[in-house]
Amino acid sequence: MRQRLFLSFVLLLGFVTARSSEEGTFEKSLPIPRGGDAKIGWSRSGCAVLSVTVRNCPSREDIDTARREKPDDKSWVWWDFHVENRGSVKCKISLWVDIFDKSGRAVKSSDLSDTVDPGKHDDNIRVSTRMRTLDIADSPRVTIRGQIGPK
Repeated sequence: MRQRLFLSFVLLLGFVTARSSEEGTFEKSLPIPRGGDAKIGWSRSGCAVLSVTVRNCPSREDIDTARREKPDDKSWVWWDFHVENRGSVKCKISLWVDIFDKSGRAVKSSDLSDTVDPGKHDDNIRVSTRMRTLDIADSPRVTIRGQIGPK
C-alpha cells in the first residue's frame, strides 16, 4: 500500500512539474552560489534562464567588521541571471529571489521582470538585493522562482 501511495505521489509530482514547465512557471531551491555560477536550466519557447551568478558578496573583512562593530551593516548583492532568447519573438522573464536563514525564515525577497529580444544569445537580468551583511553571510539557501512567457 505504501509503495502505491508513494508511486502515486511521484507521478503527481512529475505531472505538476511538467505542467509548470509548459505554463512557463518554474521554481528551484539551492545553496547560495558564492563564488561561482549555479545552473538553472529553465526554458520555454526558445527563451531560457541558463544560470545565476551572485555578485558583490561581502568580503571576509566586511563580515568580520559587521560581526564585531556594525551588526546592521548593509550590502548590495546582485543576482546576475544569464538568459537567452533563441526564439523569433520577444519574451518576458520575471524572476523572484527569496533568501532564507538557517531556521528557514525569509530574510530578503526581491524581484524583477525584463524582456529579451529574439536572437539574443548572451543577455543578463540583474536582480538587486540590499540586505544586512550578516544575513547574506549566514544564509545557506535561496529559492528562485521564474516565469517565462511572450512579451
